[in-house]
Amino acid sequence: MDMDAGNRVLQVPWRQWSNDTFEEARTTRRPILLSISAVWCHWCHVMDRTTFSNENVIATIEENFIPMRVNTDTRPDINAQYNMGGWPSVAILDHEAHAIAGTTYLPPDRMLSWLNQVLAEYDRLAKRARDIQSSRSIRWARKQLSFDPSWDTYSSILKKVVAAYDREHGGFGGAPKFPMFDALDLLLHAYASSGNRAYIEIVRNTLAAMTTRGTFDHVEGGLFRYSTTRDWSIPHYEKMLLDNASLLLILAKAYESTGDNSLIAPANSTAEYMNSVLFVPEFGAWAGSQDADENYYALAARDERKKRVPPRIDRVLYVDWNGRASAAMIRAGRAFEKPQWVSIGVNALAEVFDKCFHFSTGLAHFYDGAPHVWGLAHDTISYGAACLRAFHATGDMMWLERSQKLAHRLIATHNTAFRNGEQGEYVVEGLLTRLPASDDPPGFARTQPDFHENAYAALWFTRLAQAIPSMDSRGRLRLAAHSSLAFCHSSHELFDILASPYALALAEYLESSTTAHQRQPDVECEGGVCRPSEHADSVRSHPYWAEP
Repeated sequence: MDMDAGNRVLQVPWRQWSNDTFEEARTTRRPILLSISAVWCHWCHVMDRTTFSNENVIATIEENFIPMRVNTDTRPDINAQYNMGGWPSVAILDHEAHAIAGTTYLPPDRMLSWLNQVLAEYDRLAKRARDIQSSRSIRWARKQLSFDPSWDTYSSILKKVVAAYDREHGGFGGAPKFPMFDALDLLLHAYASSGNRAYIEIVRNTLAAMTTRGTFDHVEGGLFRYSTTRDWSIPHYEKMLLDNASLLLILAKAYESTGDNSLIAPANSTAEYMNSVLFVPEFGAWAGSQDADENYYALAARDERKKRVPPRIDRVLYVDWNGRASAAMIRAGRAFEKPQWVSIGVNALAEVFDKCFHFSTGLAHFYDGAPHVWGLAHDTISYGAACLRAFHATGDMMWLERSQKLAHRLIATHNTAFRNGEQGEYVVEGLLTRLPASDDPPGFARTQPDFHENAYAALWFTRLAQAIPSMDSRGRLRLAAHSSLAFCHSSHELFDILASPYALALAEYLESSTTAHQRQPDVECEGGVCRPSEHADSVRSHPYWAEP
């Protein structure tokens, strides 16, 4: 929490997410005010200094609500269910954790008005929320999917990505402009598959704009979270491990595809930022983020910044982000011939496993001196995929075996596919985002699959199946990949270009198939890798295909 002068947010008696809090709400017959914040979030700090430091707001909360605060990074599962469209988020829950109402940032006067309105209409809002929750559960439980993977879906999503491209400034869409790394990854795949230079030019132009303008820190290195303007000139100043890892990975892949030397400097700067500023030596891995501080980043020289206290670093090891960072560091080390980066990535994976894995509960979500929060699918997906990357880089079978064991464990615990005994068919729902706990309140107990987690899982399962010798294990992995792809297919149109990882996973699943009816037109397949026939000679030796 931001504790500048005048910040009275700690005067609010915040509770933690726990059974005791929900029981208190039940016995006192008061709704819960859930505040979802983030240590890196500028507007969260502003809301703490203003709205949650206002005497009238504090008094209204204390008198009428049970206040609860959750960090979105440590509890992404709670954030996924109750986020109201950004950070900060405020959700009003009943004692069973059903969401009654919600909002994002509000100044003090508007927050007071909104809270009083919620109190006045609470009974009606609560009944409506329970009705909605019930109908959603019924629809989800009855959903059955018939899915046949097709190149048509891949092509449709790729066309949307190309159509969304900003030809003047690079990137996709207008302001605010976020770095759409999955869309760039899809374009790299399209270029490698087709040889169409239009795809790689979008990637190159976007990377150039992103790393040469205001959204990149040209003094200390690293990418800011997003640009408030269409032309990448004015950033939102927080820096995230995930964003910088994603940038490093795309820079590496683009360099493999083009040999463009202009990509070397931003890759070096990004890796240096990750390994010097975000790296936590006592953990042997990376911290999650660095706070926004516009005044600090306005200083034009490194010597000037040394005279000031740098923005706070969230020195917490997040397993999913460290998995992505390790994979990126390993891939970039290979691409840019930096063996020390490969070592850093591999060693970080070893440290994460030692600190955060337990044989009975799997991987924890985060570590701050002790591991916390077990059973989130994305931690295993991210870490398991990174283990596969470590195997490709080192040839050490231990990493392949670890990736395989984690995959089968995740499928056993989180996959909802089951066989219909009478019809011999599969009802497919994909991977659940988390394992339900025995003490989950009713409104939070119904865990469901997540679109992007299933897309990333399908990509991992497909790549892993190609790397292992066991045909039986391959079959189970491909079946799980099919299950996750089927879940994504049911809703991919809702995500527009954010469906890019699904398109990439779908493409690699189809390319790895040996059945003729699943191949893209005019495609040659060899050794589980498929290429357009007219480009077979030039693409066959392409570095993109050396590692998935």
